[in-house]
Amino acid sequence: MMKRKYFIYTFALFLLFLSACRLKDAQVTPVGKPLEYAGPTRKIRELLDSTNLTVYKAIWKKVNMDSVIADGAWQAYTLLAPTDDAFAKAGITADKVKVMQVEDLDTLLFYHVLDSWLSGDQLKKLTGSNNMRSLLRRTDLPGFYSNDPYIYAQYLGYHDGKLMINGKPYTLKPLEAINGTIYLLDAVLNKPAQDMYDYLLNNPEFSYLMEAFRISDSIYQLSWKQPRMTDLLKTTAQYKSFTLFAPTNRAFQQSGFNTVDDLRQRALLYDVGDSYYNDNMYYVSPTTSLDSVLSANHLDFNAAMKPNYPLVLFSNDLTDNAMLAGFQIRPGSTYHEGPQFIRLSFANNAGSIMVKQLGSSLPARKLVTTDLLFRNGVIHVIDDGLFMP
Repeated sequence: MMKRKYFIYTFALFLLFLSACRLKDAQVTPVGKPLEYAGPTRKIRELLDSTNLTVYKAIWKKVNMDSVIADGAWQAYTLLAPTDDAFAKAGITADKVKVMQVEDLDTLLFYHVLDSWLSGDQLKKLTGSNNMRSLLRRTDLPGFYSNDPYIYAQYLGYHDGKLMINGKPYTLKPLEAINGTIYLLDAVLNKPAQDMYDYLLNNPEFSYLMEAFRISDSIYQLSWKQPRMTDLLKTTAQYKSFTLFAPTNRAFQQSGFNTVDDLRQRALLYDVGDSYYNDNMYYVSPTTSLDSVLSANHLDFNAAMKPNYPLVLFSNDLTDNAMLAGFQIRPGSTYHEGPQFIRLSFANNAGSIMVKQLGSSLPARKLVTTDLLFRNGVIHVIDDGLFMP
């Protein structure tokens, strides 16, 4: 009897399984037409070939960029592609490309090719600028080597419907591929050719600023403190790129520093003193009285402390990112340096960028010049006073 019940039970399960496998009539019939794929269908090289970027493609071919891409194993990348008209404005035509040195064309094209992919849709979601690496590298700058070269960066962002590159606006014209994006440009991009130090030293309107740095540096040197601000203004592997708000001579005068001797007297207001651990056990490197006034101008990286984190902020970053005021640049670490913050706030006033030191009763200062790009960061210029507590 038990065997019979077991057989009936097993047979019933078998029939159930068999019927489940043959439930043809239970399948849902699709309704409507299949959705057609509307996205990109070509790879970026095919897309480039289909464009009328005659000069760009001529340079690409002459420098054998396909081999460069293959050697670097870049599967997806971004092209910044000036149009033929843009190249013509820069004095470069297809005929001129034929006689130009490959080394010069290398430098030009490598600066316009980025080793990662940022699509147009991704660009529009950015708040501020995205630091992207170009293929242009150097090993002849202090501390850089073939296995760890200096890499020229391009900072891409989106502001008021425009493509922003290094703080400058361009009409947004993305051509999308399945493994990259081509951004058409109406101008040829020029790589930065100077450090901040070279620029400030050779512009008389910043003589007070350079003298202020020199005076503070001499005091740090007497106290055996490193690094010094004039070193931070130079491109080396030891320091990261940063943002400098550079006051003109007039800005110093507007804040009561009418002569170089006034700067010297401020620097000697009190002794620097020895480094120490504060109540939170953070290591503190005291600054000169003069440098304490200027430290907010380079986002809290004073001359007694080197920038270990890259922080390059362009005009679109300052106006679009409300989180910058009071932003923590880096956390503190017990028995090491304490946390550092951006001690400035930013506002857009009728198209002008206004900057104010947090907690200060002084009015905001207008940036009279913005987005001066250098190998080691960016400078914005103030002319109507210093950021002071």
